[in-house]
Amino acid sequence: MNFFSLNLLFQLHLMIKKTAILTFFLLPIFFNSCIQEEELDTNADILEAYIPPQYLKTDPIITNNSIEFRVKSNIDLKNQAPVFILSPNATIDPVNGTLRDYSTTQTAVVTAQDKRWKKVYTISFNIDELKTSYLFDQAELTDKDRYYRFYSIGSNGDKIYDWATGNSGYVTVAGNKTPDEYPTTVEKGRNGGYAAKMQTLYTSSFAAATGNPIAAGNLFLGSFKTNIFNTLKSTKFGLPYSGELPKSVRTYYKYKAGKEMRDQDFKVIPGAVDSFDIYAIIFESQAKDNYLYGDHDFKDPRNVAIARVSKADRLETSNWREINFPFKLVEGKKYDPTKEYVLAIVMSSSIDGAYFTGAIGSTLIVNEVELIYN
Repeated sequence: MNFFSLNLLFQLHLMIKKTAILTFFLLPIFFNSCIQEEELDTNADILEAYIPPQYLKTDPIITNNSIEFRVKSNIDLKNQAPVFILSPNATIDPVNGTLRDYSTTQTAVVTAQDKRWKKVYTISFNIDELKTSYLFDQAELTDKDRYYRFYSIGSNGDKIYDWATGNSGYVTVAGNKTPDEYPTTVEKGRNGGYAAKMQTLYTSSFAAATGNPIAAGNLFLGSFKTNIFNTLKSTKFGLPYSGELPKSVRTYYKYKAGKEMRDQDFKVIPGAVDSFDIYAIIFESQAKDNYLYGDHDFKDPRNVAIARVSKADRLETSNWREINFPFKLVEGKKYDPTKEYVLAIVMSSSIDGAYFTGAIGSTLIVNEVELIYN
């Protein structure tokens, strides 16, 4: 056996010896880590909600602290027993399937597995038809007073949250920002009370590095639930609608564009000027996924009629300006007033904000949105 072979055997022997010694010292640590108890789950969320599907007009609307069932008028509100899917190992009080009177809003408490974290949810059943006019003069702080959300009052006196924003998604980058520093907040209205203020803001250096440098203020009929894998799937536009086809949408607004247009990489777009967007879409209802996502791009095959502010009407103004923009039928589609549809109304401080393009500081203020029939 030559010197090279002897040396190789010697080195191999040393390696085996060292491995044995290392294993001897690491095994107790390994076994100790294995027998330690896993950390208890701290999540206390309602992930899904169920009632008999024949009563639902659309999927339940789930937010950070509320559940809303949009239901048909033939439901017995005084005797309902919804079932909820919770965070792993969490519990709910009262327990799933408890029969309760939902003619008024009820509450339920979700407790995390560690028993320390709890969350109170409001649970409501809404049989009201969608309103045809909103003033945005009623708003409240929510999610530990982090940001505002708008509401109206239903026929039973309960609050109805028809309008959603992306504010809950901004929480992760907001830090210690006040409610007025969130993308969608409140401003003084035309006739006192509130108006809806949407502003395009910088997110964070980390978000910018992942292609999400800005957050455009938005407000829309529907719901929002953060989807970290595809942010355009976070927004769910639309609520059940029935009746005549409106002729147009009327609103009052103010707008100021930010100084520099930036793209998804946060690079300045030379010569570009930001603009706002307001539009409405009436689309065909279906049994499941009864909404449009943020990436619909006006091309969904269910679309029946679309109303959108024209480029000529997207003007900057520091005074309240009225605009009235018409519904137009999608080519090849007819509207049947006896059928159920879904209505989406969407507003944004940056027209391409859904794709993280816009100008920081762009601000859209809206006071009143109304469907016009005559």
